[in-house]
Amino acid sequence: MAMYLNGNGAQSMRVPAGERVVLRVKAHDPAGISRVMVRCFLFSMAHSNRVKLAEGEAVLSPEESFTEHVFDISVEIPENAALGKWGVQMIEFTNGRGYKTSFYRGQGKFDGLVFEVVPPPTKEDEMLQFNGVELMRKK
Repeated sequence: MAMYLNGNGAQSMRVPAGERVVLRVKAHDPAGISRVMVRCFLFSMAHSNRVKLAEGEAVLSPEESFTEHVFDISVEIPENAALGKWGVQMIEFTNGRGYKTSFYRGQGKFDGLVFEVVPPPTKEDEMLQFNGVELMRKK
């Protein structure tokens, strides 16, 4: 299941550990954009034995690097990710000439993007599916 976040103001959603969150990034570079990388992080670092970072990237072909201006970056939240409030820590762009430009939380570009990582659904959470009864004649 993919969930989308974009940079239009403060937003919040719940993402189960082990699922993906998709961020729609809009950008343009006259030299083209060949790669976009997004790093997400847990706000609280109290969980010492759990994953605190998750990354996703989009790599574009040379033809696409000049025509694409909207990028859907899929970030998989690991199954053993720490639960709690997460956000985007960094977005890095690599242009067609190989130069990298990074934007970080706190620069005002994506500070309002927050999502909560929650436990994955358990067997008890799944709904019972009753598909019918059939009478059989014993021979």
